[in-house]
Amino acid sequence: MSRTPRWGFLAVQDLKRMPWRAAAKVDAAIQRFAETGEGDLRWVSVNGVREFRLYVPPYFAWVSVDEDELLVWRVLRYTH
Repeated sequence: MSRTPRWGFLAVQDLKRMPWRAAAKVDAAIQRFAETGEGDLRWVSVNGVREFRLYVPPYFAWVSVDEDELLVWRVLRYTH
């Protein structure tokens, strides 16, 4: 179940603003999920719209997943 990871413009900008070790951790999690499907992926409802989030504490990646591709829209820090 290998997918090709693709990074949207805003996701790339988000990574550039993060500390490099955190960005590397998020990138590794995206690569692992794209290759194996392993990771903390959850459906979340935001303003009535459902979206996928891949959690890499304390960050999450807002993603779209299909059979061949994993598209990363944003990478954001979350709070509890």
